[in-house]
Amino acid sequence: MIDERVPTHLGWHKAPSGEKVTLTLSGGAPKALLEFYQTTLPADSTRTPICITIKALNVQASKRRMKNAIAEIGRAHVDLVFSEWQGDSLVERYRIQHNEDQLFDLGDRATLFATHERRIRAALEYGLKAFDAHYTMPTLPLVPGPTEPVHFDAGFPNPKFERQLGNWINLVAFKVLSSTYHQGWALSYTGFVDSDRKFIAPYEISVEAYTVRPNIALSRGYYGVSSFVSRPELYFLYKKIFPGLYVSMSLNVPVGVEFLEDLDRRNSANFVIGVGASQGIRIVPWQKYGVVLGVDFFQEFQTSKVYRADIGVEFVIGVNF
Repeated sequence: MIDERVPTHLGWHKAPSGEKVTLTLSGGAPKALLEFYQTTLPADSTRTPICITIKALNVQASKRRMKNAIAEIGRAHVDLVFSEWQGDSLVERYRIQHNEDQLFDLGDRATLFATHERRIRAALEYGLKAFDAHYTMPTLPLVPGPTEPVHFDAGFPNPKFERQLGNWINLVAFKVLSSTYHQGWALSYTGFVDSDRKFIAPYEISVEAYTVRPNIALSRGYYGVSSFVSRPELYFLYKKIFPGLYVSMSLNVPVGVEFLEDLDRRNSANFVIGVGASQGIRIVPWQKYGVVLGVDFFQEFQTSKVYRADIGVEFVIGVNF
């Protein structure tokens, strides 16, 4: 066993108590893996000796957006090279990169932390089975010179194999709204896995409160009009331009209640629903903690008693953690 990792531990993680700890394998990774493989695959003096080089071995934890919720995810990542001795040098015969992922309920970090070893064992077993399935015994004696190794990435057809779980970013933001017909504020939570690849699909919940501009309300026969709206996202995408700067696009469904007071001071309520879209930017200069700034331009159609179509702008300030 050869361990080429620097550093040689499994990563820094938060224990259920909140304490930050460094995870290691008892006796070190080479000894632990050798004992695991000797138990799984007993030695046979009549066969060719194999050397296993540990290119990567670590455990990770993050969050991931599922279809309708957020989940915790635990990962064991391995990158192993199986080689044979050819004279005084090692010849690579096989290489396996594999992620062993497991999903947990949001907030169930205790179970995730306690099951890291299970995923490590599963990842090592996966690597051994892949090697056994794809290894071909070379014709003896071995011919001197380089031999083309076999590389295997089963179950992960995407050529950009993700060794590292993305960093989950939480944004809580306050927005000031201003449009052709109304003005007000909104409060939102956005969670997403940071990524340099393609588009990011955030998870967002937002609520809004706004009033129709007084001159417009009077022109429609009302003394005052106010609304409370939530805005479930149909499609919501971020695109990372460079670290700390994202552009956003969304298609959403505003749903809420509109409260109206007519010129005779009689009150009524109206259910509102519609469809909206927005385009904007987010500036997140610090991934761990810091101020978030942004601006969104939005367009919407809804069943208001005062207007049907509207366009406006949202100025965003918040924090990330």
